[in-house]
Amino acid sequence: MPNLGQIFRDAIIGEIREWQIADLHLYREIIVGSRFVGKKRKLDIVLQYEKRYLGIEAKYQATQGTAYQKLSYTLDDARKTPIPTIIVFAGEGIEEDVKAQLISSGIGLEVTWSAENGFHSGVDILKQRVLIELGLDWLSDQAEKRVF
Repeated sequence: MPNLGQIFRDAIIGEIREWQIADLHLYREIIVGSRFVGKKRKLDIVLQYEKRYLGIEAKYQATQGTAYQKLSYTLDDARKTPIPTIIVFAGEGIEEDVKAQLISSGIGLEVTWSAENGFHSGVDILKQRVLIELGLDWLSDQAEKRVF
């Protein structure tokens, strides 16, 4: 039985698939580099478009607990991964100071999500970030805002 973290990861995968980006390859749980303690590093999601890659760590924390430690380690790991990597996070159990640390790092992206209702906010920024990192046209969705 999958846990909420796995369900959250799979929801992100489903969201990315809905974008229907031609020639985008999506991989789940791929070993990329090593962790800060020297063990092999497994990323939740790896995206490939042509010769560009983006790793995504999906972190959901429903209740308070070890989120601070877990997310700090994830941030350290993401900085050392040999491909660009972002952390997409959600959950009531993540304290405001941890959220601020993730977002201010330029690596963390917060989304609002629940297993019952799916995504509420943040996926537009996730899509923009993915498109930019993979060198795709992220402004095409903004065509009506173009200034002539």
